Amino acid sequence: MRKEIKITSIVVLVLVFSLLLSGSVLAQEEDRYGGTLNAALQMSVAHLDSDNSTDSMITAMMNHVYEGLFEFDENLNLVPHLAESYQVGEDGLVYEVKLRENVMMHNGQTMDADDVVASFRRWLELNNGGQLVAPYFDQVEKIDQFNVRFTFEEAYAPFLNILASPVSNQKFVVRAEEVVEEFGSDVIDRHVGTGPYKYEEWVPDQKLTLTRFEDYTPSSREGSFFAGERIPYLDKIVFNFIPDAQVRVSGVQTGQFHFAEEVPRDQYQIFEMDQNIKNEIIYPDRMSMLIFNNAEPPFDNKYARRAIAYALDFEELGYAMIGDQQFWRLEPALHEDGNPWHVPDAGEGIYGVYDPEKAKELLDRAGYDGQPLVILSGQDNQMERQGAIAIQDQLEKIGIEVELQLFDRPTVVERRSREEGWHMHLSPFIKVVPDPQIHEGWTGTNKWISNWDSEDSRQMDQIFAEMLKEVDQEKRYEIVERMQAELWDSVPYFNILDYSRLHIRRTELKNFQAGWQPFFWNTYLE
Repeated sequence: MRKEIKITSIVVLVLVFSLLLSGSVLAQEEDRYGGTLNAALQMSVAHLDSDNSTDSMITAMMNHVYEGLFEFDENLNLVPHLAESYQVGEDGLVYEVKLRENVMMHNGQTMDADDVVASFRRWLELNNGGQLVAPYFDQVEKIDQFNVRFTFEEAYAPFLNILASPVSNQKFVVRAEEVVEEFGSDVIDRHVGTGPYKYEEWVPDQKLTLTRFEDYTPSSREGSFFAGERIPYLDKIVFNFIPDAQVRVSGVQTGQFHFAEEVPRDQYQIFEMDQNIKNEIIYPDRMSMLIFNNAEPPFDNKYARRAIAYALDFEELGYAMIGDQQFWRLEPALHEDGNPWHVPDAGEGIYGVYDPEKAKELLDRAGYDGQPLVILSGQDNQMERQGAIAIQDQLEKIGIEVELQLFDRPTVVERRSREEGWHMHLSPFIKVVPDPQIHEGWTGTNKWISNWDSEDSRQMDQIFAEMLKEVDQEKRYEIVERMQAELWDSVPYFNILDYSRLHIRRTELKNFQAGWQPFFWNTYLE
């Protein structure tokens, strides 16, 4: 009898403790709700329609209002979001997507296949991502209220990755059918999505205000960056457009702003000493790409291009271009370590191998006649300006005459489009890309600004053609390995190093995750 009483008492105590614990957790969760987050961004935008602009800031802000069928997690793995599940036909021509049911939109209606089909047709017509897909696409059709079919004329392997792409003017988001019909191809200024926050007010050149969507329907999957559960703890998010970096810094220091993007890296230690501020180093973030003009001697010869790789001390360049080593790292691959497409042995035997004598031998083999080499770079960006100066210094130390041309961004963009007048150009690239096929846009015969037209460039064209149609992930990765090997054999351009921007936030902004684009679902103010 006493034993039974003892066991019963223990059960009651455990039950009481569990109730107290769960009540405490619920109270803590409830305490997270409320408050207005003020974020300081460095530049304004012309409008808020991501289908009609290449401005990545539009996508970053409106990610809170609109969501995709698929989103990427922190490791760039594709995860269904507004989609519940999907199937791909064996030939890669048909994708059937089952939508999540009971997802509410900001107009009080349930998202369904009609919204997806209308949004997709607009995306296919206007968005750069849609225009990449369009040449291979046949039709999108509603199967029933919560199922959609996408049919291709030719296999297009990167389709799902393009839909979820974080690259500006590529991501597909679901808009209310009524809004798509109202605006057509015109810039949308009435925004109705499924996201955790609703559009409230936009004051051009000043601010964008979003408010919590009380009827938001979160994903049941675990939250990981853009994928999974999104909880709108904040009452409001105000994106303030503050071009002056020091004003952004001062705003966080005084508590006017809770977050500021792109602040000076050389003030890192100052922020470290402020107990109210937390540094956020963004990685993966940017690449410093050295691009050759492959149409002009000496760089119409790949041995001259290889020579420059051996002539440069990449580590010394890192300190000159960026400074503090916690903001940069040597990386020969186009996709960073941890990315599903990372090739760990990219550039082996050439990347980071500082060998000036071999550089001279290769220049001789290429028939280099000693002409001055023109480096074209921007003067307003630290990486471009300091990097170009450091490259000039290193090349001149081994006897190569260099002419440095530094201009404002518009002038650089105009001059690099020419086939003459420059030999090398230093440019920042976004490191985070959703699919290796994206690199086809600037890699191959006469792509982007490298003016590459040779037997090697046509071999690269063939590699991308194979990659486009191969839907098997393992086989596709093998093609990516070939792409990286070919890049380091023919070197139409190469990555010197990866580097990071610095954001700062107030310590009372909790649960913030630093990513390639700032986002504020799942964050709260203490």
